[in-house]
Amino acid sequence: MSRNRGAARGPENPAPQGKSLFRSPTGGLRGGWLLAVSLLCCALVAVGLRRALLALFAALFRAWGVNADTAHLAPTWARLLFRWHGGIASALVASGLIALSAGLRKLWAIDQGTKKVFLTKEGKDKKAGIFARFALLGLSLPVVATLPALLFDSVRPQWPLTAPRFTLALIPLLAVNLLSALAAEAFTWRVLYDGLKPRWGAKWAAAIAVAAYFVMASGWAGNAVGAVNVALMGLMGCAVYARRGLWASVGLRFGWSAAATLLLGFGGSEAAVYRFYGVSEALLTGGDAGPACGLTATLLLVAALAWLGRRYGLYTLKTPDTTRASNGRSS
Repeated sequence: MSRNRGAARGPENPAPQGKSLFRSPTGGLRGGWLLAVSLLCCALVAVGLRRALLALFAALFRAWGVNADTAHLAPTWARLLFRWHGGIASALVASGLIALSAGLRKLWAIDQGTKKVFLTKEGKDKKAGIFARFALLGLSLPVVATLPALLFDSVRPQWPLTAPRFTLALIPLLAVNLLSALAAEAFTWRVLYDGLKPRWGAKWAAAIAVAAYFVMASGWAGNAVGAVNVALMGLMGCAVYARRGLWASVGLRFGWSAAATLLLGFGGSEAAVYRFYGVSEALLTGGDAGPACGLTATLLLVAALAWLGRRYGLYTLKTPDTTRASNGRSS
């Protein structure tokens, strides 16, 4: 008995650590605390920093006497700042989120080399190629959802389809759009999903990360169909990230957002190539809110999820085995 007790206290069998409110049995911070800190910091940057920047711009414009009625009388630099202060705030907030995600990822202490456990041979492609392919997929979904609405006269363009309007404003708007997509995807997947997966498992990590995606993408702000579509986009982004990496999910989100706001102009974007407005059957098409809030997009998203699952094997929950057991031994 004494030898057994001595062996249990030996260095090869260390005594378990006592329970701690902040520390896990392995010595690191508990996942729940890390999750709470990450979400709080994200809210402070995404909401607090944006409000502070907009309040600062508003104070400056009041001091300069610049508003919608007097902006044309202001110097060129003041007119540009007044026109683009919203985009500048969005870019600064996105940059802050990217920096925050890098810091939080280190706090979670995730091993960079073990993230992509489902790599396929396509994973060796260049990041630009992966981004371009998934951006094209994301862009095609709103476009394909809009085409039937045009054919059945459920939405109409404000100017002829043969006369697209390209302006220089598209360039900075696309840059801000890309930066915002990168910021949101980096936080939801590289921080939350990668951080929670080794602690709570892939299913819980995906559920929490998709819920954060839903909130950050304002899925709660539209109708019920729009909420479902945002959730489906989150599921697709999580699945794509798990198999194809960050730039695939960024491309998917960027393509969808750029198509819905800058190409098709739903929501009244001034720099959009086209502008569409709803005529009827808003439940199917989303009306003035665009295809993101329509049932047609829901069907397309479900079809895209099914195709991606078949193409990349996205829905295999277990890590593929690299060896096969044979007669109790690994070959």
